Amino acid sequence: MSSIAPAQFIGANLHVRVVDSRILEGILTVIDPFGNLLLSNVYETSVDRLNNKNLHVREIGLVSVPRETIVSIKVDRKTHKNIFGTEQNNI
Repeated sequence: MSSIAPAQFIGANLHVRVVDSRILEGILTVIDPFGNLLLSNVYETSVDRLNNKNLHVREIGLVSVPRETIVSIKVDRKTHKNIFGTEQNNI
């Protein structure tokens, strides 16, 4: 398999899970030389600390995500299909 350039994901809608279990969903705008991400139009989903069955969603706009805080990244189906040529069923 050929390598995938990170620049191919610019403009993709990403779901980024960070170390404190928050999920940031937004459009990848920039990847800096150190692997930090800049996401635009971001919505943050977090678990209520008093009742972990409740989720909080808030719009936070433009967000810088430090590389060392990233646990996982998922891309939307359209991006996955465009880059890899197949559709992934679990995203």
